[in-house]
Amino acid sequence: MKQITTFWNYFKKNEQEIINGFFLGINGDEIYSQFKKKYNNISKRIGFEITKPANNQDKYSIVFTAFGYRKLFPKIIALETQAPPLEYFTVQAFIKPLENTEEYKNGSDKSVIFENYEIKISEIQIALSDYNIATKQLKINLYLPNFNEIKQCENLKLDIDWMVMRVIGEIAFRKHIQQINLHPMPLEPVGLLPLIELPDYITYLYQINSRRKPRKI
Repeated sequence: MKQITTFWNYFKKNEQEIINGFFLGINGDEIYSQFKKKYNNISKRIGFEITKPANNQDKYSIVFTAFGYRKLFPKIIALETQAPPLEYFTVQAFIKPLENTEEYKNGSDKSVIFENYEIKISEIQIALSDYNIATKQLKINLYLPNFNEIKQCENLKLDIDWMVMRVIGEIAFRKHIQQINLHPMPLEPVGLLPLIELPDYITYLYQINSRRKPRKI
């Protein structure tokens, strides 16, 4: 695909400038504008996340996401498979599920900072609204702290979808999640389940599928 080739030619030529712009603020607005223009030529619905290396020996990581939108999956895959060898970056297609979940279970995880607010994955609780046995898809309610203060944020729904994808992975999100409804955290959150336990709960629903008796939370 010509647009993907053009994007990677630009990216490979400007790796250091991209790092400087995104992480050091050097010509940040100009670099982001150029970057956005290049990947928007592939699709305006494609998102990305650039993260710092864990140590000086590792590379930066760029992850491309379709936010679970299946029609874009071929382009996301092509972005990974057509990526050239890069000096400072690794390339990943789709948001992968978290592997080390202990900090999210004990509440020691760091807040995820968005444009107008921040929130921890460990602070989010869920409850099952509906489970379609035929399609194996869930409708879930998500309960957020300070929901009333952030509910007007323009990208709140997209941000929360992204956090759910971080927990279960983008492919599983597309396969299993039919609908997410956002609610304020109740004063007494009895019977709710931490978001980080959603993968195990999906597995549980699969196991009892034949009995048609999903456990309510």
